[in-house]
Amino acid sequence: MTRGSCLCGAVQFEFEGKTTDIGMCHCSKCRKVSGVASNANLMVGRDHFAWISGESEIKKFELAGGWGVWRCSVCGSPVPMLHPGGGAYWVPAGLLDSDPGVRISGHIFVGSKAPWDEITGEGPQLRDGFGSERLDQA
Repeated sequence: MTRGSCLCGAVQFEFEGKTTDIGMCHCSKCRKVSGVASNANLMVGRDHFAWISGESEIKKFELAGGWGVWRCSVCGSPVPMLHPGGGAYWVPAGLLDSDPGVRISGHIFVGSKAPWDEITGEGPQLRDGFGSERLDQA
């Protein structure tokens, strides 16, 4: 069982079973949402995810095009968000209170990363989303 929580602890959740590896998104929207160079997330199936507390404290924000973020209304931390398809949750990896057993598998939207962002590690660096051109190969 992997558990997570927001900064103040009002929103708590848990999941078990298989997840995706952690993906690092470097797009401008993820930078704005996280306040850092990239946004680390994994995905877990809806059937394997449960809210422990604070679901009523979640504030949902959505841009006109449908992209958005869910946050704790008390402390402002981003919290897990239901994928638009409804079958899985995007889970901000920084909220995890225990090791999910997966590691960073790659970097997406590197083509729009901040000029000051320096990517390290061995994960592939993709221009756009998964399946797009790799930028880390000569």
